[in-house]
Order: sequence, then C-alpha cells, then structure tokens
Amino acid sequence: MSYVDNHPPKKKRKKKALLIILLTVVLLIGTVVGGGLFLINHTLNKMNRVDKSKEVAIPRELEDFEPDERTQGMDDTLNPDQVEWSDIKVMKRDPNVINILLIGQDRRPGETGRTRSDSMIIVSINKKNKVISMVSLMRDMYVPIPGFSDNRINAAYAFGGMTLLDEVIKGNFGVVIDGNIVVDFEGFTQAMSQVAPLDIELKDYEASYLNQWNSGWNLHAGVNALNADQLLAYARIRHVGNADYERTERQRRILNAAFAKVKGMSATDVYNLVDSIMPTLTTDMSNSDIMGYVSYYLANRPAMGGDYRLPVSGTFSDEIIRGMMVLVPNLKENARMLQTYLYGRSVN
Repeated sequence: MSYVDNHPPKKKRKKKALLIILLTVVLLIGTVVGGGLFLINHTLNKMNRVDKSKEVAIPRELEDFEPDERTQGMDDTLNPDQVEWSDIKVMKRDPNVINILLIGQDRRPGETGRTRSDSMIIVSINKKNKVISMVSLMRDMYVPIPGFSDNRINAAYAFGGMTLLDEVIKGNFGVVIDGNIVVDFEGFTQAMSQVAPLDIELKDYEASYLNQWNSGWNLHAGVNALNADQLLAYARIRHVGNADYERTERQRRILNAAFAKVKGMSATDVYNLVDSIMPTLTTDMSNSDIMGYVSYYLANRPAMGGDYRLPVSGTFSDEIIRGMMVLVPNLKENARMLQTYLYGRSVN
C-alpha cells in the first residue's frame, strides 16, 4: 500500500509527535561524569519514572481503531474474525542480550496522558558479540492486543502504557523487553537541537517533499546538514517513497548519525546534552540499571550493528480491516527471524 502524496503536510500534522530518544545519550552519560556517582544519580534523577506495576489500562469500551481517510468508500479486504494467529514461544532471558524499547509518543502540544506510539524501536545490546542493533516495529502492524480487540500495534501504548506494549511484543514476537524509554515531540526537538546539524543524504523526492514543508529550506538531493526542525520533518516523512518502510529507515539513520556525532563531542557538550534532555524522558529503568548498561558500553565500546524492521518483507499481507490500512504479519515467521537476528537462535 505504498503511495505518493504530493501535497505539503497540514499544520496539525506538523505538530504530531514522532521519534524516539537517543539511546546514545544514555549510553554515553558515563563520559560526562568521569568521576562522580553523585553527579550521575543527580543527572539520571531528572528523568520521569514509571512504576509499571501501577500502570492502568483503559476500559475496553474506550478502545478505538482510527480508520484511514483514504479508505472512505472502500470495502474491507478482511473481516477481523478471518485473521488467524499462531502461538508464539517466548525466548528465555539471556544475560548477554539486553532489549530496550524506545517509544516515540504521538502526543501533541497541550495533550496529556498516554497517546499512540508513533515510533517503536528495539535497541538490542548483544554483549557476546559486542554489537548494538536497532529493530523498527512498523506502527501499522495488525496484532493481537491482550484484553482488547486486534488493532494496530501503536494502539497498545495508548491503551495500556509500557506494560501492555511490552506484553504485545513478548506475546507476538517472543522477545522480552528489559526496559523502556519514552519521548514525545518536545523531547525530540530538544534533543535534536543539541546535536544538530546532522549530515543526512536526501533523495530527490525527499528534498522536494521537505521543501514543500518549508519553502525557505532549499534542500537538495545529496548530503544536507539538517537542523532540528528539518530532522523532525525528515523522520516523519511517510507519504513519499516507500511509505512507512522508508520512514523507519530514516529514523534509524538519524539515530546512527546522532550516535556518531555524540561520540565526537567534548565531555562538557555531552553533559549539557544529557542534562537538557533528561527531564523530557520517561523510563521504567532504575539508575542502577542504566549505569549497568553505561558501564558495559564504556568498557566494551560495542559497534553499531545492522538495521532491521518488522514485519520482514514477504512475511505479511496488506489489508483493510475496520477501515484501517494495516500490515497483517505472519507472526511465527517474524518471531523466528527477529529472535535469530537478536540472539543467533530461535525457539519458533
């Protein structure tokens, strides 16, 4: 269901929150504090904390499905009752593999409470191979959501927070999430303002689309030094090129570029970056959890691995269900491939 939208985005869409936090900021925090446990804790304590045991799901009667405008007048290609799901086996926890979920919340200025997750990226730290990999979960994947009707995966966070989204990933793909970090529109722009400009190579249609977004940008095909607003717009491109497939690639490209930029920053600049971003983040991880990951990073300097995306090409069908344009995945095949990618083996 790829399509091209040659019209500039509407204002209200521009306010849509997008991406996720730079895990690199958390991983590199230790470079700032070369000597102080107090300063480390003081900085980390600026993050907002969530006790997952106290997260409350919305009543089922309040669930919603968000049909697409483009499907008006079109018949569904599948009835919800026609979708069959496989039973998925869950990988046992492996001390050599840590999976942290970055959640970009689709919350607009003035909104409060949980909203849909516009972006979901699993950052997996493989201690055995000394590699950090990223896996994007496409928000239009249609999956079972415990306690609710089948829906897009991005509904899980709105319905039940980190707890439900982690449960959905575990139940549908057999992978346990060890920690979560959430950021919204404000947090993303604040983070990007600290690391921008970033050199990003644009395709012809990407540059053209962004110039429609803001006529004063004058971006071109090839490498451009993108500022914070341009990075946000670039990460949100969805309606040109290969739709959401390329969108997830763009988000990972920004993270990789930011990772490289932060690695070259001075300790003072990294501290200023971390200090300004922490209040915009929400996590369920403790300071000791985070510092354990930081210590591992500093001691081993793992390499950035490849990028991955679910559902994997050839393992899903494009459907219209309840007026929603969705991707219906073969769960068993996607679980098998994700587990093999992260752990080198699979139980499915």
